[in-house]
Amino acid sequence: MAIDEQKIIEAVSQLGISGNEEGLIPAFGLYLTQHMADYYNRISFAMAHRLERTPELIDDGQTLLMEAGHGCAFHTFGGIMKSAEWDAVVRPMLQTKEDWVYGMTAVVNTFGWGRWAVRDLVPGQRLVVTVQDSYEAAGYLRDYPRSASPRCYLATGGVAGLMNLLYVGDITQGPELSDAYYKQVFRSPSRFVGTEVLCRAVGDPLCLFIAQRLP
Repeated sequence: MAIDEQKIIEAVSQLGISGNEEGLIPAFGLYLTQHMADYYNRISFAMAHRLERTPELIDDGQTLLMEAGHGCAFHTFGGIMKSAEWDAVVRPMLQTKEDWVYGMTAVVNTFGWGRWAVRDLVPGQRLVVTVQDSYEAAGYLRDYPRSASPRCYLATGGVAGLMNLLYVGDITQGPELSDAYYKQVFRSPSRFVGTEVLCRAVGDPLCLFIAQRLP
């Protein structure tokens, strides 16, 4: 693997990425938002718990929150991988499409979302990612009793989204990140779906995610 993760983390960390007076972070050719992780966590978990009071809506709540992860991956990961910063820092290391996965997870590790690591990658078929100290699981454990089900919805959607961007769409070709392209990629019958197999919120030592193609 040609990716120097530490070099990427150091370079991105030196970009001086911070929020402006409106709470927006202009970086990577897009606008990120600066707010507390607890803001996202509490809204998301409150919604999930509310829907869980009605058994037939449990899956709907999880689906909606993972869809938010798909959207985050599409716009944030996609925007980063099309940016001048990516071209300057990461692209010189890239030799294969699989290197894009490792490069993106290195960038993610500058965001404070937890420590992402690729455990297994089968090109075009399967991605397994572990996350140490996921902010979703950590936030859940602080505010609620141990969960009976995994709770890292955004990360689950994000892992699947990364594979969809690379192997269903082809972000390496710099496509326009339009609504039509989103539907083409994330509604494809051959799209990747994510599953959180282990989660600290249920008592596991770390969080583990698998993204694989629909059968």
